[in-house]
Formats: sequence, C-alpha cells, structure tokens
Amino acid sequence: MNSQSTVQTQIEFKRHTLSNGLEFVAECNPDAVSTGLAFFVRTGARDESAELSGVSHFLEHMLFLGTKKFPEAGDYGKYLQTNGGYSNAYTSSDITNYHFQVYHDAFEGALDRFSQFFIAPLFTEEFTKREMNAVNSEHQKNLQNDTWRQRQVCRTLYNPTHPANNFSTGSLETLESIRRAEFLDFYNKHYSANQMTLALCGK
Repeated sequence: MNSQSTVQTQIEFKRHTLSNGLEFVAECNPDAVSTGLAFFVRTGARDESAELSGVSHFLEHMLFLGTKKFPEAGDYGKYLQTNGGYSNAYTSSDITNYHFQVYHDAFEGALDRFSQFFIAPLFTEEFTKREMNAVNSEHQKNLQNDTWRQRQVCRTLYNPTHPANNFSTGSLETLESIRRAEFLDFYNKHYSANQMTLALCGK
C-alpha cells in the first residue's frame, strides 16, 4: 500500500498600522493564483448632510476618472484588463469599498495606479454630468429591487433625523445642486489615511 504525504501550505498573516494611521492586514499565501486588494474608507451616506445627498457614491465614481500621474480616464481599467484583472467598488451607509484583482507580476503597476486615487485625483469636470447620469441609473435600477424596497420600508421606522435615513445612492435631483467646492471639501475631510484600511492577499 502506497502512502501519500500531503504538504500543507503555510499561510502567514501580517497586521500593522502605519504612522499616518492607515491600517492594513496582509495574507501571504504561496498558493494564491493572483493578488487581490480591498480598500475600505470609513465614510458613506451617514456622513452626508441633506444638501450633499449622494455625494459619497458620486465621489466613488469620480475617483476612477484619472489622476495627476495617470491622467487618462480609462488607464486603470485597461491596465487591469490587460493583466488578467478586474475592479469594482461600492458605497454603503458607513463604508466605501474599492477592490481589484490582478496577476502577481502586475500588482505593483496596479497598486501604483490605484493609490493615486487617494493622492492626486483629477476629478475632471468634463465627466461630471456623465457620472451623475451613471449614479442616477443605479438609483432607477434600485427602485425595482425588492431588497432595496425592504430597506426603504425599514427606514419608515427610524428616527427621521438619524443618519440611517440618508439617501445612499444619490440621483440627478440631489447631485445637480452640489457645488464642486463642496464635493472637494467632502473628499478632503473624509478621505484621510486614519479613515482607511487595506486588506491584501497574494504571494
């Protein structure tokens, strides 16, 4: 009878807080077939005033549209697609999440492009109306979603002044009244390193 020995992969976890307050946790897995990253910013609809309804979701959209170092709006997405990767993001009441996955040897280039979202984004004004329409389309789609409807029913039971009642998606009606200065102020106020956590998995 032949016996087979199983070699167990040694997975390591590292956790650290940088001097600027950014927290990160890394999983080092020799068997990982690609590198994945999730980035959390502790802000969302709960941090919006009535006059800025939907701004955090709109901000999430605008961050993908070019940076000072990589000004082409589609550069980040093209780089990931070329290197077997993808990305996405979402905004909730208290968290905005950005994530991507890419081949190991392309991770450094992906991270360089991604990190610029939080260093020197352009927020190019020519894309403003387009992204407002994209956010509004998501809102229209949600109106037909049963889970979304359930949330709206629950909100009728909340204290009307509680942040849980804030409109987390945004629409053309709410976004068109937001001035650019207010938008930039929200980004500068809430997108600071001590509000951020990074999770990484790779070799």
